[in-house]
Amino acid sequence: MKKLKSIIFLPLVLIVLSSCSLRMSDNGDLDGNWQLTAVDTVATGGVRQMKESGTFWAFQFDMLQLRNGINIIDMRFNHDGDALIVNDPYIDDRPTGDQKLEDVEQLRPFGINALEEHFYVRCLDSEQMILESEKLILYFRRF
Repeated sequence: MKKLKSIIFLPLVLIVLSSCSLRMSDNGDLDGNWQLTAVDTVATGGVRQMKESGTFWAFQFDMLQLRNGINIIDMRFNHDGDALIVNDPYIDDRPTGDQKLEDVEQLRPFGINALEEHFYVRCLDSEQMILESEKLILYFRRF
């Protein structure tokens, strides 16, 4: 009887384990939570310190979440080598439903100046990230 139970039990366990799959993100060092620490204006070279602003970018799979204590905005992103494109912004509002963001002014506090923004990835490792757009250079630390 014990042998019969183990013969039935083992295939059942294998079937259950093979039907479960964990989806893993393959964004490398980009994945995770990043604090915006400084913004450099390309045209003037002026630098604004941002550590105290509490502005964060969080990457996972193909989603980017922007948070600053006032707003939460969800976006899609595509990272390919030294190019990062962020687009398709929505205001995160779970109780009433996410609203498509049409006004770029709500993205400016996060260092984004277009509804679809293209960044050059100047630096990305396990501790820091530097992104450059047409107008700004954004400095981040992993948080």
